[in-house]
Amino acid sequence: MTSPSDFGGDALGARLKELLTPGALAETTTERETLVKAAYMDWRREVVLRADGSSHTRFTVGHPGAVAILAIDAADESTITAESAIIFVRQFRTATGRLLLEIPAGTLDTVDGQREEAAAAAARELEEETGFVASRWRHLRSFYTAPGFTDEWMELHLALSLRPAGEERRAPDHDEALEAVRLTVAEAAEAVQRGAIVDAKSLIAISLAEGLALPGRP
Repeated sequence: MTSPSDFGGDALGARLKELLTPGALAETTTERETLVKAAYMDWRREVVLRADGSSHTRFTVGHPGAVAILAIDAADESTITAESAIIFVRQFRTATGRLLLEIPAGTLDTVDGQREEAAAAAARELEEETGFVASRWRHLRSFYTAPGFTDEWMELHLALSLRPAGEERRAPDHDEALEAVRLTVAEAAEAVQRGAIVDAKSLIAISLAEGLALPGRP
């Protein structure tokens, strides 16, 4: 998770630190009640005190964190072009009532009280959901997925130099039904324009993929 020290020591860094200092907009949680604890999430009622002295009730969802993977079929970053294939999954999402095209993603597991490292989770989810493993990895971005109601923090990783996992592939979770498909970077960008890809993490990933595919990029 980023901190003000990550914003840089220049004028813009100072300005960003100023903009992200709560000041009069700060809220302090004075009461927290877990209403429902199910699977890996906590549905909570929180009472917060604002800087002006007023008290308000918020309903939030606690989440252990998640990863997403921009898997591109290229040997390394220097060989990514608009025609390089991105691996997506087709998956029906109950909350939306429709099938979505998304990049692979998943929640951090907790085993014996220890939360899974994001890099390990990314490798696991890529293999489980697509049947591929990657030799090259790089962290791209981290972000809140829906800060209006949850603290879910997602780390997006770039996966390159892909190969099939083989017979020892880790299977998807028992409650998941999905299919891995390919779209080129150019096709994915056009799919966004046509409203075919509407998943937020995938929109972020495709935007970054377009940047990686630009000729003469740094």
